[in-house]
Amino acid sequence: MAILIVASHQAGAGKTSVAAGLGTLISRTGTAVSVCKPLSSIGRADPDAVYFAANFRGGVAVTSAEDNAGLDAAASAVRSLAGISEHIVVEVPTAAGDPGIASSTTQGLAERLSARVAAVFGYDATLSAVSISSSIATLGDRLAGVIVNQVPRYRTQQVHDILAEVAAAAVPVIAALPEDRPMLSLTVTQLAQELDGRWELEPADTDEWIDRFLIGGNIMDSGAGYFGRYSHQAVITRAERPDIQMASLMQDTRCLVLTGGSRPTEYIRVEARKRAVPVLLVDQGTVAAADAVGGLLDVAVPHQPHKAERMADLLAERIDIVGLVS
Repeated sequence: MAILIVASHQAGAGKTSVAAGLGTLISRTGTAVSVCKPLSSIGRADPDAVYFAANFRGGVAVTSAEDNAGLDAAASAVRSLAGISEHIVVEVPTAAGDPGIASSTTQGLAERLSARVAAVFGYDATLSAVSISSSIATLGDRLAGVIVNQVPRYRTQQVHDILAEVAAAAVPVIAALPEDRPMLSLTVTQLAQELDGRWELEPADTDEWIDRFLIGGNIMDSGAGYFGRYSHQAVITRAERPDIQMASLMQDTRCLVLTGGSRPTEYIRVEARKRAVPVLLVDQGTVAAADAVGGLLDVAVPHQPHKAERMADLLAERIDIVGLVS
């Protein structure tokens, strides 16, 4: 049984997404795998632990204590998965009082499980070879490698240079993972809640996801050219513009957001129903609604199957999963 711990230098680096992606990628090899989070400050209610239990056979007891007794209990819970899985991926929390990759929590659990640690760094402007090396120095041979996540496209070369410097110092490097729209998506349900909208036509699938927003205004392009560029898009436009609404419905629109508080025409309601496109009504104007969705990335969560599959795809392009978990 091989156990891989996923830890990060700070909250929000993406370790839940990485853990789920690694579990998905391992499962594609035909190997039984579990993903779990046995430690959490909020115990069994931790949404990451619930997600892993429901989707990755990671149903272990979750303890909130991170002292020796808590670590012993967490290690025992992880080992209990050995009967159903050949590989286990374990997410550890970023402890508020003991931050960093090589926290006492991470090291204590790694020692108890004889596990290696994948160190996840979320990209930010302070990232450097020095900051990475200092964060993982005490892990020693326990370090499986470094992952830099959420790398902006225009910072790709910079991060590759940083990781080359890290690798030159004999620190194993796993991958640099790009920012990716599907990983930042939110569901139509989240969209309705955040915009305080009401459904004219409710979604058939409340977990349908959105990763782009298009404004339906006076555009110079054809409807197919403008609205046909992306999948998984929501279109925001005034309720009084059935021409724009119809053009967007002809393409891969996953949600219509109609502004101004009015209802759409019967023709639009029929067409949207035929194409199973939910229609959300909001009272604010188009500009205000567009401004509001600009902050919605803050409510995106990793607990969706398509995100695990997408992360697995991103990892598969960059790593040798068999070598990593062997």
